Amino acid sequence: LEGGVKFDFSEISLPKDCLSQNNENNDDTEDEIEDSYDSENDDSKNVLQSCFKSMVDTLSKQAPETINEVQVLVKELRRIILLWDELWLGTLAQHHGEINKRQQQLEGEIEKVHSNPNLNYEQKSFLINEKHRIIIKPIIFILEQLHDITSREPETPHEKQFQEQYSQLIIDTLEKLKNPKNTDKPQESWALLKDLQTKFQQKANKRTSYSLKMTEISPVLAGMKNTMIAMPGLVSTKNKITISHVSNHVSILPTKTKPKKLVFHGSDGHTYTYLFKGLEDLHLDERIMQFLSITNTMMAQNKDGLEQNLYRARYYSVIPLGPRSGLISWVDGTTPVFALYKRWQQREAAKQNKTSNSSSVLRPSELFYNKLNPLLQEHGVKNIDNRKEWPLAILKKVLTELMNETPSDLLAKELWCHAVNAAAWWNMVRKYSYSVAVMSIIGYIIGLGDRHLDNVLVDLTSGDV
Repeated sequence: LEGGVKFDFSEISLPKDCLSQNNENNDDTEDEIEDSYDSENDDSKNVLQSCFKSMVDTLSKQAPETINEVQVLVKELRRIILLWDELWLGTLAQHHGEINKRQQQLEGEIEKVHSNPNLNYEQKSFLINEKHRIIIKPIIFILEQLHDITSREPETPHEKQFQEQYSQLIIDTLEKLKNPKNTDKPQESWALLKDLQTKFQQKANKRTSYSLKMTEISPVLAGMKNTMIAMPGLVSTKNKITISHVSNHVSILPTKTKPKKLVFHGSDGHTYTYLFKGLEDLHLDERIMQFLSITNTMMAQNKDGLEQNLYRARYYSVIPLGPRSGLISWVDGTTPVFALYKRWQQREAAKQNKTSNSSSVLRPSELFYNKLNPLLQEHGVKNIDNRKEWPLAILKKVLTELMNETPSDLLAKELWCHAVNAAAWWNMVRKYSYSVAVMSIIGYIIGLGDRHLDNVLVDLTSGDV
């Protein structure tokens, strides 16, 4: 490998069927092929796993220190994908609807039992206890699995602090859910579960929760110094850049999966920032970035007089660390288009605040529904929650009104303000036009979705999208 270790793969022993195709059974019927599809799929996975294991074993013999450090890095990164309090909050929030549904179901069953005149007190008590046990059993199963994970021996200060703060509360909640004092009033035991979720939510909402120290959540990562690990996502160079150490400051983004912003210090003295995402398979993202790189190579022949590529797709490195996590290179100097819209909203609110005391900034969804709901009621739409019943004419009218209320030159003014002179402005607008054209066509060809304004970044210094 250029600039790195030279490996010899001759020691790798592959399974017999790894590189060969067996065509002896071409006469088998389609039914037999369908029946054996699952088993063949499992066999393929086993063959791949065997190949990968053989490769790792061979590499471990030739560069044991590097392989060991990479394994430690990946293991510790996976540890901080979801911290224990994030795991509890995410699980409770995910099953919140199911918990409420089962609570209502249990209350309904208790009411039916009490209204049955053919049962005596003991029979009613027995039936209520059984119904309580059956209805609540799936919820208890999920909570006990969570408790098993977070009750093991703590390995970090953050895990130890979690157990000291929440362990007894979780045990009490589980016990009272399984064995309530009064099964006629299940609301009391359910209230404890809601209180537990509220405590986790309050902690997550604190500003201090968005910034943690690596020494608290992973002392092993914080202690890694002068490693042999190549800096993730960098194009290979003659002088290999390795991870010197990991920054002690970890930022947590306030989104659903709680991604972490990590900073690696390189052996070249520079810092490299990454977004570490969990609960998401980044292999598709990696393929898209590779596709953008290939398209840039294809379009490299279209250059202007200054030998600059006219058509170029801006991309970044994506490094999957498994099927459920990975690193994304942090793109500095870019601004989400939605942030520009939000700034305009805040400026308008500040102007209104001078004339009136109202300065609240409505979210886009609130602006949309404030216009939509009255129109739906006028047209006699009863089930507002069912989007299939929304007339297309009303949606077009709401969209037109919102567009008329929003300036069409917000982005144009931002580019103009960031240009130092007319020539810089012209180059910036030109780059923006080409960049939008390239990304729009590529996005259309590969079917790129989820293109809301928070997912579209613009570099206001160059005009690239």
